[in-house]
Amino acid sequence: MIRWRLRMLMAEKKISNKELAELSGVHPTSISKLKNVDEIEQISGRVLNNLCNGLTKAYRGRRENRIITPTDLLEYTYDGDDCYPTGSEVKPLGQKASPIPNS
Repeated sequence: MIRWRLRMLMAEKKISNKELAELSGVHPTSISKLKNVDEIEQISGRVLNNLCNGLTKAYRGRRENRIITPTDLLEYTYDGDDCYPTGSEVKPLGQKASPIPNS
């Protein structure tokens, strides 16, 4: 499972949606949507990069010399072997895999 930590990073330094939008170039509505989820299905590299840059600027503006990286925004925990397809269910990149049946 990949947990999304944007809300926590913003709360840590009291960064508003508006401020992060101005510093990152990401639309305020997108910031709001991204901030209010715990798990994120997908995000573009460009948006992830812009969020890291914007958060770094916000932290530095608060006199904390910290560079925010994707590792700060994403937290990975292993779900276990039962959550992954095997054999014929595995498809090459670019092809959609069949849904995994519920146990």
